[in-house]
Amino acid sequence: MESYLPKDVHYDPAIPRPEQVLGWTVGEWHARHDQIVAWCRALASASPRVRLEGYGTTHEDRPLMLAVVTSPANHARLEALRAAHVESVLAGADVAAGPEVVWLGYGVHGNEPSASNAGLVVLYHLAAATGPEFEAFLERTIIVLDPCLNPDGHDRFAQWANSHRGRQLVSDPAHREHQETWPGGRTNHYWFDLNRDWLLLVHPESRGRVAAFQRWMPCVLTDHHEMGTDSTFFFQPGIPSRVNPLTPSRNIELTRALAEHHADALDGLGSLYFSEENFDDFYYGKGSTYPDIQGCIGILFEQASARGHLQENSYGGVSFPSAIKNQVAVSLSTLRGVDALRSELSAYQRASFQSAREDAATLTEAAYVFGDPSDPTRTRALADLLQRHGISVHRLAQDVVQGGAHFAAREGFIVPLAQPQSRLIRAVFETRQAWDDNTFYDVSSWNLALSFGVPFAACPREGFAQDVVGAAFDAAAPEPAEVQLDPAAVAYAIDWSDSASGRGLTTLLQCGVRARVATQSFDAQTSHGARSFARGTVLVPNGSQDLAPPALEAALRACARDGVAVHAITRGLTPSGVDLGSASFRPLELPRPLLLVGDGVSSYEAGEVWFELDARLGIAVTQVPVSALTHLDLARYTHLLLVTGAASGWGDELTSIVRAWVQRGGVLIATRGAAPEIAQRYLSKAVAPAQAEATDATTRLTYGDYDELRGAQRIAGAIFELELDLTHPLAFGYDRPLVPIFRSSEQLLPMGSDPFAVPARYTTRALLSGYASAENVARIAESPALRAERLGAGTVVCMADDPLFRGIWHGTRKLHTNALFFGRAIQRTGRVEGVRRDEGASELDQDD
Repeated sequence: MESYLPKDVHYDPAIPRPEQVLGWTVGEWHARHDQIVAWCRALASASPRVRLEGYGTTHEDRPLMLAVVTSPANHARLEALRAAHVESVLAGADVAAGPEVVWLGYGVHGNEPSASNAGLVVLYHLAAATGPEFEAFLERTIIVLDPCLNPDGHDRFAQWANSHRGRQLVSDPAHREHQETWPGGRTNHYWFDLNRDWLLLVHPESRGRVAAFQRWMPCVLTDHHEMGTDSTFFFQPGIPSRVNPLTPSRNIELTRALAEHHADALDGLGSLYFSEENFDDFYYGKGSTYPDIQGCIGILFEQASARGHLQENSYGGVSFPSAIKNQVAVSLSTLRGVDALRSELSAYQRASFQSAREDAATLTEAAYVFGDPSDPTRTRALADLLQRHGISVHRLAQDVVQGGAHFAAREGFIVPLAQPQSRLIRAVFETRQAWDDNTFYDVSSWNLALSFGVPFAACPREGFAQDVVGAAFDAAAPEPAEVQLDPAAVAYAIDWSDSASGRGLTTLLQCGVRARVATQSFDAQTSHGARSFARGTVLVPNGSQDLAPPALEAALRACARDGVAVHAITRGLTPSGVDLGSASFRPLELPRPLLLVGDGVSSYEAGEVWFELDARLGIAVTQVPVSALTHLDLARYTHLLLVTGAASGWGDELTSIVRAWVQRGGVLIATRGAAPEIAQRYLSKAVAPAQAEATDATTRLTYGDYDELRGAQRIAGAIFELELDLTHPLAFGYDRPLVPIFRSSEQLLPMGSDPFAVPARYTTRALLSGYASAENVARIAESPALRAERLGAGTVVCMADDPLFRGIWHGTRKLHTNALFFGRAIQRTGRVEGVRRDEGASELDQDD
C-alpha cells in the first residue's frame, strides 16, 4: 500500500491497515461493499478521528454511509460546528464559522472501481497519518467521505471482475474479465445511472446523499469516475464554452486554482492527464455539477479504466493498482488545495448565497407558482422534491391567476425567489432554447415542473403581494384520500386523474376485485351527492364480485391507502351519460407483462420500465432476453414491453410469432427506439417519414467541423409538447390536451392511414425547452408521437419517446400506465371516407 501514500508522512501503528482487515493489499482484488463497510467500521472503532453516519439503504438493502473525519476535539462538538457552518453559509456571513467542510465521493458508477477502492486508502491516510501539521489540518477541516455511492452496482461488478481473475493477469481487451455481461455494473439495482439522479432524486441512494449534502454544505465536492481504457486522466474544468450560464464565473476560477494542485500531484507520479476537454459543466443533475449552483466547487475526476485488473492500451497499459494510485493522489491534492485556498473558498461559498439573493432582487420574477388540482399526488411530489433540495416551498394563501392559469389557494404552491437557493430555483423552472454552445454532454433541459406535467407560472415582481405566501409545505403530513363505503352502493368509482390511481387499481386487481373502465363520461348519484365522472373512471360493480363484502371493503380501503379517492355510487341508472351496465365499461385484468432485456437492449430504458411497474405500480415483471422469445409460451403473458434495441434484428419467425400472439389478444407496447421498428412491422400502411435534408454538397467543410455540426443536429435531451386526443383510452386521466414530453432522439414514427389511431402528436411549435435545431423542430411538428391500433384481438402501441425517462417524467407516466391497463379497451378504427381528421370521431366497435 505504500505506493499509494505520501512518502513524508508517518502512520499510527495502532490504526489497522487495509490488508489487516481485508486480508489482501488494496488493488489485488476488487473490494466488495461488505468489505468496504467492514473496513470503515474497523477504522471508526480504532480512530477517534473517524465517525460513521448512515444515510439510508439501497434497493438491495445495502447500507449507505459516510465517514466523517476531523480532529477528536471537533468531533466532541461536531453537531454544533455543522449547524454553525450551515447557518453561516446560507446567511452569507462574512466570517467563517469554523472548519471548512470537504466532501470526497467515490464510485457512483459501479463498474468504475478504482474510485471506491481508492476511498479505502484515503480513509486510512486520514485516520492514521500523524504529525503536528496534519493534525492542525484536521482541526480546521471536516472531511465527509462517501466510500461507495452505488453499492448495488459496485458489488455486481466486483463479483464479475474477481470471478474472472486468474493467478496470471490477462491484459488482452478481448478477455472475458474486461467484457462484463448485460446490464453491467454501472447502474444501480433498477439499472438507473445514479450520476444523473442528483437533481431528480428518484432513488434512495440519491435522496439520502442529497439530504446529507444539504445537511453539511461542503465547499468542495469531488466526484471520482473512470472512463475508457485508452485514455489517461481527466480533471476539471471541462470544456470552457459548456458551462451553465447560472454558474458563477468565480466557480470556474477556483476550479482552475484547484487544478494546479491536481497537476502537481499527477506530475509527481509521472501520470499523464488532460483538462478542459470532453466533459462539460452544464446539467445540474450530476455529482460534479449539482454543487456548482450551491456555493460549492464540484470536481469531476475521470481515470482510464482497467475494467478488471490489467488491460492493454496505447499508453502502455493500465492496471487496477495504478488507477487507484491516481485517484488517491487527486483526493489528497484536493485536500491540499482546499487548505491552500481556504479563505478564497470560504469567501466564495458565503458570497454565493448572498449574491444569489441579491440577483433575485433584480429579476423581473418574484416567485413561481404551480399546482394541479386534478392530480394532488403529483403536485405534492413536486413540492417534496423541491424541498429535498433545500428550497422553501409554501402553500398558496390566496388564489393566484398567472400566465393564463388559475392556481387555487390550498391546492397550489408558491416558491419565492427571495431565498438562498434562488439560483437552483431558476435552474429547475427556467425554459431556455438557445446557448452560445449548442453541444451537450447530457440533457439540455430539466425543467421539473414540465417533467411533472404540472401547470406553473412565474409571478412578476411588479405587483407581487407577499400575503399570497402561506404556510410552509409539510411533506410529512399528507392529506388522506377520500373513501366512501356505503352498504347501499351498487358500485364504487375511482377517478383516474390522480397519479396514485395506477397503484390503487393494481391493489384492487391483486385482491381479486373485478373492475371495468369507462370509455365514456357519465354522471352518477353518490353517497355524497351527484358527481360527474370522466372517461377512464374505474368502476367496481358490487353485484359481480366473488369477494365477500368485508373482503371487498378491505380491498377498497387498501386502494385508498395508496392515495386514491373511492366514491360509492348508489344508483345504476345515471342522470346523464352511459348507465353502469353499458358495454362502454370495458373489463380490466391484472397485467402479466414480459419485458425484453439483454444484449443490444437499452438497460437504462428497460430499467425505467421495470422500476415503474415493480416499484411504483406493484406489478411483477418477467424479464427475458430477446433470444428466448421464440421458445416461450407467450400465452402466459398479457403484455410484451419493448424498449430501444429490443426490436432490432428480428427475423421472419419471431415477427410471425409475435404477430400471432397479438392477434390472439396480446398488447404490444414499444417505446422510443423500438417504436418505429414495431410500427413498420405491425401498424397499417406505414409510410416512412421524410428524412432531414443532407448537408449542402457545395459547402466546403473540414473534418474538424463534424463534431460541431453533428452536435447542432442532435436532440440532446429537450422538452417538446404533445397534443393529446382526450377521448382516446391512452389519454384517460388527462384533463388538458397539451402535455410536455422528454425527447432525445431524431427518430420519428412512420405515418399511418388511420386518423383515429394517433392518440398524441407533436404541436406545430413543439419545442418547449432545451436545444433542437430549427430543422428538427420543423420536421417533428405535427408528426405522430403515439400510434395505437388493433391487430386481431390485440393491440399494438408505439410511442416515439420514452414516457418514463429517468423515472422523473411524471407527466407522461400515465401514457404508459394507460397502455398497460387500457390497451384492450382501444377499439378498431379506420379511415372514414369524406371526413377530415379533425371532424371525425371514433365509434366503439362492440364486436372487438
